[in-house]
Amino acid sequence: MSDNLLDRDAPLSIKKDSQINVVVNRNEGDDGTIDLMRVFHNMKLKRRVYAWVLVLCVIIGVCAPLLLYQYRSVMLRVSSVVTLNYTMLEDGTPVQRLVAPDGEDLDLTQLTSAYVLQGALERTSLTDKISIGALRDSIQIDRILTEDSRRQQEVASKMLQDKNSAAYTQLQSVKLTYINQFIVSMDNRFNLTDEELRNLLNQVLQSYNDYLAKTYADMYLPADEVSIIDINSLDIMESLDLLQGAMNSLYDYCDSKPDEIKAYRSWRDGRSLEDLETYISTIQSVSIDYLYSYVYANSLALDREAMLSKYQYQLRSEKQDLSEINGNITTMKSIIDSYKPDVISVDNQTSDSSKSTKVTTDFYNELVLSLAEEYEKAAQKEIKIADLEDKMSALEAQAIQGDAQEVKEELQKAVDVCAGAYKQVYEHMQEVVERPFYTAYTDFTSAQGSSVGFLGSNLKNMVLGCAVGAILACGLWFVSAFTAELKRGSRKEDGKEEA
Repeated sequence: MSDNLLDRDAPLSIKKDSQINVVVNRNEGDDGTIDLMRVFHNMKLKRRVYAWVLVLCVIIGVCAPLLLYQYRSVMLRVSSVVTLNYTMLEDGTPVQRLVAPDGEDLDLTQLTSAYVLQGALERTSLTDKISIGALRDSIQIDRILTEDSRRQQEVASKMLQDKNSAAYTQLQSVKLTYINQFIVSMDNRFNLTDEELRNLLNQVLQSYNDYLAKTYADMYLPADEVSIIDINSLDIMESLDLLQGAMNSLYDYCDSKPDEIKAYRSWRDGRSLEDLETYISTIQSVSIDYLYSYVYANSLALDREAMLSKYQYQLRSEKQDLSEINGNITTMKSIIDSYKPDVISVDNQTSDSSKSTKVTTDFYNELVLSLAEEYEKAAQKEIKIADLEDKMSALEAQAIQGDAQEVKEELQKAVDVCAGAYKQVYEHMQEVVERPFYTAYTDFTSAQGSSVGFLGSNLKNMVLGCAVGAILACGLWFVSAFTAELKRGSRKEDGKEEA
């Protein structure tokens, strides 16, 4: 050995009170590093424990939605059957099809109109604020076909399945009809309670009923034409004309109502509309007609020239209208006279003879009806013209002296009596419009809830809970192995420092 080696192998001399520091060599870059292989090794060591943790988390994820469903089960949809309940305006028969009271097709899109939905929202108190657009999207309307239309649809469907080209033409010509019922459904897209959802649908249907009543019912109250008569500012004849016209309008208003409305008796005074109609007729014959005969017999007028001018203007206007009506009558008559009806020939199979039938079109029939209406208008104009001419003749004749002040007092009494009659009719009709005659245009069942089955309604949440539980268990598994590796590194560092 060399002297150097001998010197290295020679024992060190340890002096008393001397200190020895031992430093262990380590690779640079090992400080603060995590060995992922050891992390996965730790996960492998704990696989049995966390397999049970995984099963437990999956079970919790599946059961949690079911427990929440039991705690607060929300109805998914409510439905109601609506039945139309009114009589047709033309013939008074009960409605049998999905048509409006005027005979036209019933526009069910009005059920989801802003007017109807806004009225429903204003009458409900909801925990969630709902917009009209969201409410409209949640409503579905299903119509019900009549038996004949259902059969036609089945036949056309079979023809389409057979790829019959004639089916397409037939489908275009078929007009489907529906019974007087339809189903309205509402989806719960607003996280409402069952009671709130039912109440909301009921209010929508009630608002639609109010819309039908206001649109098609004869709900308007009589116009007050009596209060505008001021005998101090109007001439006696002019006041009488206005009063007679007002009472004629009030009588026609009462007479135009259906029989069931006329027969209704008020709970206030026991009168019916027929009684009030008789009362108005008595006022016309006793008070107004008597004053008319007295005034025109005595040619009473406060300003004779002014009244003559008014009657002359009205006479010219009425004659001009009569001239136009007569022109229309002449035109219609010329068209009808030149009209040639269609001829249909029917051959008799048992003999060689044939039979011809003349058939008129709808245009011809409508033209005849219009001609009859024009004749009626012309007759009314002629009566009005004759009345104006009689009034003018009475004013132009020598006036018989009469007590104008006494006539004005009688006229004021007649105005007061007519005002009382109008008030009675008005109050009676206010009571009538609150009855089912005008307010019940639809009958609808109470909203019934429907939801998907217990498992079906929670299937999505159960799958989601299962996935979340599995992810949570795997996360805990990885975190546990990662934490063990951190602790091992920390113990190693502590050991080095102690060394």
